[in-house]
Amino acid sequence: MANYDAKKFFEGVLINDESLTFEITEDLILTGVLLGTNFQLLKSVYKTYRNLEQQFEHKPMVGAELRVFFDYEEQCVTFDRQVSQVVFSIPQFLQYIGKIDVAFAPIYPVGTTVELDESMLPESVAGMFAEGELGAIVTLTGRKVPLMSGFERYIVDYLGRLWPFGEIPGNDPILISNMMIKRVIAENYTNEFEEAFSFDVLRATQVLNQQISTAYMTTEDAIAYYDVLSKLSATE
Repeated sequence: MANYDAKKFFEGVLINDESLTFEITEDLILTGVLLGTNFQLLKSVYKTYRNLEQQFEHKPMVGAELRVFFDYEEQCVTFDRQVSQVVFSIPQFLQYIGKIDVAFAPIYPVGTTVELDESMLPESVAGMFAEGELGAIVTLTGRKVPLMSGFERYIVDYLGRLWPFGEIPGNDPILISNMMIKRVIAENYTNEFEEAFSFDVLRATQVLNQQISTAYMTTEDAIAYYDVLSKLSATE
């Protein structure tokens, strides 16, 4: 799995997704490979969007500079790599970086302990760590879980439990996206079988089902999803 051709794989992820609403070009593929093979770079672009900042710049020692401009009034995002420029609507931008995530995000073994980026957490989750001294540390207990019926095109990258407490009766797991993970503290045991399962089952299923992480959920879908959750909660 480690020796697969990243560019061809990412191109296949894009080409085989009939839901995409933007044109797939060589420049988009190369930019996606740039961001995916430097995953912290992808996180920085995403964080710029989440923080409603207007511009992100990456100036490599070698190669073309990458600039990403966000126009929230016009609801568009521009990728500028000096030799090419592409304009996305914000839903298209979320599709695009969501597909980069699908192709390149690491899939950590169950039992891995990570620190979460508190600035990227929903208020309800961030509040769990506000008064603690341990920091936002969780152990990953589940992977690539689809949302409820009607929203299956989105998946939760990981389920997690507070470290070092683990399972606590009456407490729901924490829903974690790749974008929330700040650093890996301790990666759990892996071998060839686990690596094959991660790539050939978890990642391949996500590609086949044309799913992206909940991190890239559009505003419209998020509103609809939480509306359904509210109605379900009211009936319980």
